[in-house]
Amino acid sequence: MNATWRGHSGFGLAGLLLVLALLCGTAQAQVTVTVNGNVAHADISLVSGLNTYEGEVTIEFDSPANLTVPNLNFQAQLVNSSDPALAARLPLGVAVDPAFPVLITIEPITVERIFASGMQLHETPDGNLRFLNAYHMEIHTHELVYTPGTPYRVFKAPVGGAFYDITADVNNGSVRGRGRSGGFSQFLLVKDTRPELVGLPGLGVPVIALLKVTELELRIVAALLDNVLRLELGALLTNVQLALIVLDYGTAIAQLDQMILRIEQEAGTGIPNVWRAQRDLVNDAGDLDGLARSLRYSIQRLNGGP
Repeated sequence: MNATWRGHSGFGLAGLLLVLALLCGTAQAQVTVTVNGNVAHADISLVSGLNTYEGEVTIEFDSPANLTVPNLNFQAQLVNSSDPALAARLPLGVAVDPAFPVLITIEPITVERIFASGMQLHETPDGNLRFLNAYHMEIHTHELVYTPGTPYRVFKAPVGGAFYDITADVNNGSVRGRGRSGGFSQFLLVKDTRPELVGLPGLGVPVIALLKVTELELRIVAALLDNVLRLELGALLTNVQLALIVLDYGTAIAQLDQMILRIEQEAGTGIPNVWRAQRDLVNDAGDLDGLARSLRYSIQRLNGGP
């Protein structure tokens, strides 16, 4: 009796330990963030059960002040790729790949004035993170496989809000998704299976590119610009749209490049270009630059680019 009882007890204990290990594995998370000059880098290793998901994120800033690990407030967590609430935040045809179900949240904190001296290089008196124009972000993981014509994209959303495409480039080395923007919140590296061109070759409609034109147009309307500059940018974007309708991708890219150049030229003078943690300023230049470059990526894809 005692031997039998001990045998069942040992099995039960082993099973209990396995369950506890799995539960602990689900809760384990390791995110190591470092800052070097104007670059923040995060190494991510998230464990769920017997699976480990690894990646790295690099963010390069333009003229940052008070860029520190605590100020950046970088977080990463695993999500359920089949969660209906998450799916509702993504366009139809876009989904989180279960091979890399990592949600990145960057919500820089507001620092009390008392904690900052204002005497150090790259430090402002209020101690809060700030930067100019658009930051450049790269999400890199070996969990996903790069293939020509890759469907992987970088998407961004306000916390709890709808995700939209900010992809400026996707390179190999497993998968390296890159994007630019003028503000933060949440990010996903997703799989976008939507067709870029609906219809017959030479007669189709470039639906994703035209959707990005609309998003950029709305952002120009919302930006704090004088009427002359708003009309100029709007006219260039109309030229892009007209070229896309007739599938003249070369002209579309040329007109868009002029628009990106004008955004760069007017940033800080005709277009507000500062983001700071107090969230009392709107970085129009950074947002416009990010959306324009994402549109350019989509047009390049239509034009035979990688």
